[in-house]
Amino acid sequence: MGFESSDLILVERSNTIYRETYGNRANIDSSDLLLVERGNTLYKCERDDWDGGGSGSTPVAADLLVVERPSATLSMTATLGATTLYVSAIPGALSSGTILVFAGSSGHAQFTLTSSASAGATTLTGSGGLKGSNVNAYTVGGVFYKATKTQWGGSYADIHSANYMVTLGTLTYGVTGNNATNFSVVETQVEVSSSSSSAKGNLFIGFRNSAPTAWQGDLPIAAFQILHANGTTFRETDEFLMDFNFAAPGSAGVNGRYYWETTNSTNTNASTHPNTYSYYAIDDTRTKREFSYTEIGTVSSWVGAAHGISTSTYDSDGGTVLAVGNQNISQYNAGTAGDDGYIFSECSGTDTGDLTWLYLVNTGYIHNGDRIRICYFGGANGQTSSAGLQTANSLYLRFEED
Repeated sequence: MGFESSDLILVERSNTIYRETYGNRANIDSSDLLLVERGNTLYKCERDDWDGGGSGSTPVAADLLVVERPSATLSMTATLGATTLYVSAIPGALSSGTILVFAGSSGHAQFTLTSSASAGATTLTGSGGLKGSNVNAYTVGGVFYKATKTQWGGSYADIHSANYMVTLGTLTYGVTGNNATNFSVVETQVEVSSSSSSAKGNLFIGFRNSAPTAWQGDLPIAAFQILHANGTTFRETDEFLMDFNFAAPGSAGVNGRYYWETTNSTNTNASTHPNTYSYYAIDDTRTKREFSYTEIGTVSSWVGAAHGISTSTYDSDGGTVLAVGNQNISQYNAGTAGDDGYIFSECSGTDTGDLTWLYLVNTGYIHNGDRIRICYFGGANGQTSSAGLQTANSLYLRFEED
């Protein structure tokens, strides 16, 4: 079983246990400890050693990393002993005997399926009942599996054969919208071809409104970059230097957003290739189901950023590399029209599950292992976690080879 972006890695840092997604594994420090199995015995391994760059006990090919894959989200609270779980449509089939693990309201909880469930199922059956603790609605349950070191080290996100879901980092709920909280940066190291080390084509970025209360799903995006695998050098194609602050003009005097186009139709299937849609220029109308540019925030409560990020530091001209992290890029109030905004897809009047796509026409050559970084706002994402934007199924990438 290969890694998926939303898979969770158990990590220990300074004697504290936390979880990080595979898609955001760049956030795992070199000295953080991972849970590894060798010959049916569990041990801890530093991230740097697991990667093969440390001086400790370097893992061998047969070692297995213990991984949790999010597999079901409760649609209502599950009580101790419950033999049926009510869930949102599950993304993949689950076989009888599968053990789902949850963070319960008073500790660890688990549920063993005694009947198989097909993809899309909304109920799960386990005659032994829920054990350990009650579990609150909207809690995500995971299935543990073991992955090899080869899968970790050589697996890039395939964005050319299907739409690839990017997991967002920290989101914030219950705060006033259009505030001055820092932006965040998520990274995806990509594969654009299975037959060559690089490919020429077109790049798409998809936003899906994952908020159960649809009008609270807005996701501001301030900037986009593609870096070489080393994470320090900007990718430059025949057409573009891959450094786009959606408010900054760059040396050509053209704001980064003007190279991109947006859909403005109703699209709901996250599997459909985005090249099937029509695309139009990005405007500043803040209209639903299309990306618009704003310097005055969004139109809804509980969501939105006050401004974008610095157009002098992140200048669309190969300036500063966006650092991966949660709420680590400061907002910037230029006080000048055209210099301190961001793009977003207005969610008022839309439905949960609606998709809006961005299209960079004639992107050019991208290489396997290149790092795509997207600067998004996780500082006001809905009134509550059960009403607002979700970290999963909100952001997508797709590359179309020429």
